Amino acid sequence: MAFNLQNPFFVFVFVFVCSIASLVASHELFVNGDGFSPALGTWYGDPRGAGSGGACGWANDVQSPPFSAMIAAGNARIFLQGKGCGDCYQIKCSREPYCSKNPIRVTITDECPGACNNVPFHFDLSGTAFGAMANPGQADNLRNLGQVDIQYRRVQCYYGRTKIAFKIDAQTNPYWFATAIEYDDRDGGLQSVEIASANTRQFVPMKNIWGAVWQADVNPSLHAPFSFRLTSPKGSVVVATNAVPMGFVPGQTYFSHVNF
Repeated sequence: MAFNLQNPFFVFVFVFVCSIASLVASHELFVNGDGFSPALGTWYGDPRGAGSGGACGWANDVQSPPFSAMIAAGNARIFLQGKGCGDCYQIKCSREPYCSKNPIRVTITDECPGACNNVPFHFDLSGTAFGAMANPGQADNLRNLGQVDIQYRRVQCYYGRTKIAFKIDAQTNPYWFATAIEYDDRDGGLQSVEIASANTRQFVPMKNIWGAVWQADVNPSLHAPFSFRLTSPKGSVVVATNAVPMGFVPGQTYFSHVNF
């Protein structure tokens, strides 16, 4: 039977159904009406450990402030082939008597592949972050569950006074420069990165090769200090002038004086 769209009642039903379908397609249909969506939460590593920054290129930096072990690995729809590196989320659970129902804030620093993609959205938290969802005295009991239904929402990152940092790839040489970019506040992640050497001041595009690592082909005539022009996913632009100094050491991290 065809709908009679001349009838106001059917017009209302048609519009309502289309609206719901649109919300589902855009992942904006929230369970609690407060911006949170359902996901699965697990944890890995040491029960009180920091997790890893491996797939984003941040290695053990996740142990120290401002990450302070409050991190998570995301499945494909969260990690986004590395574009999700640096995105921040509030996460909470409500299972009694273990969960506090208070949201914690985590940064995506790694990928959770394989079975993590058996559900649409899966956060594999550090042991520390997973336990932080618990009521007082219940952290170990919560971790003993292994997994728990959670709710999440995307939020702005906040790293206090910590500025954007450049972790120089250990393989960097006079002909090839690469850096993992950390602590890009607010939006999280980066849309584009450009580099300029001291003797040109002309910015050239860098390529995102994996995780939060960006690279550029250079030559010995282009030398440090290096400046960077960074564009956030929402189009905000900052310039980190002379962020990587002359005589920089591959493998070291250098902090800029800027943030978004």
